[in-house]
Amino acid sequence: MGWNDTAITVVGVVASEVTHRELASGVSRTSFRILSVARRYDTDAQGFVDGDKLFLNVTCWRRLADEVGKALEKGDSVIVTGRLRNRDYELDGNRRNVSEIEAAAVGASLQWGRVAIEHDGSGSPDVPIPGMPDLVAPRKEGEGVPEVVGALP
Repeated sequence: MGWNDTAITVVGVVASEVTHRELASGVSRTSFRILSVARRYDTDAQGFVDGDKLFLNVTCWRRLADEVGKALEKGDSVIVTGRLRNRDYELDGNRRNVSEIEAAAVGASLQWGRVAIEHDGSGSPDVPIPGMPDLVAPRKEGEGVPEVVGALP
């Protein structure tokens, strides 16, 4: 009855209402279900057909939870990456299994729509990313897109 962690990225659609809560501890939690449908081209039908469907619960914590709770709604196309967690439990004498993604990042998929990113200033581009060279010159307030100043090794 433990968790089995595996890294996963899923592209799909928000399939439930997005629920945002602040727990008694003060930590934010947002959850929703994602639906990912395998599509393939069927030469007989001369078009794409739906294949298997995968439903997963998604849980976000802290700042990610706050932002996801404000940004997403049912029907939005999303990309979710995080840890896939499978948990066995018993309910009324029946053994069950639940799978969920503990999200590390959630983003909008541009496959079916447009997205405008609103920067609030808290994610400063001059903060170094461990293991990455300094490719982007710091952006000053009111400037447009940062200038690329280097190249990947």
